[in-house]
Amino acid sequence: MKKGKVLAVDYGTKHIGLATGDLDIKIAFPRDVFENKEGVEDRIFSLCEELGVRKIVVGLPLSMREDQKRNFLVEKVEQFVDLLQKRLKGLEIDIELFDERLSSFEAEQLVGKDARTAGERLDAHAAQVILQRYFDTIL
Repeated sequence: MKKGKVLAVDYGTKHIGLATGDLDIKIAFPRDVFENKEGVEDRIFSLCEELGVRKIVVGLPLSMREDQKRNFLVEKVEQFVDLLQKRLKGLEIDIELFDERLSSFEAEQLVGKDARTAGERLDAHAAQVILQRYFDTIL
């Protein structure tokens, strides 16, 4: 497995949360949240270049119901990953989908239930949860 920086993406139809970490130390940190609008792939491309990202882990929002794992958002994430792969062509960055079920709930537990009402967005913390879970599975 490649060593280096990892970027985690918590994809949402309104906002995208980002977290970063390193494959050597395997600790995830919340990074940023921005609106999901045209050009989002360019922002991620720039961040990947700036940080020297070697891998991107994108949260896959599978349903909790075993008989309905695929849903509308799973398809949106897959389309986003296709666009991201095209934009990152030429950079040696692996993109991996990773189960993100309950990551927003866990993020809310990390920062406190009043975080939403205080105006803090949980998307970066959800990305942090996704990335830390990923690191924990590749020990």
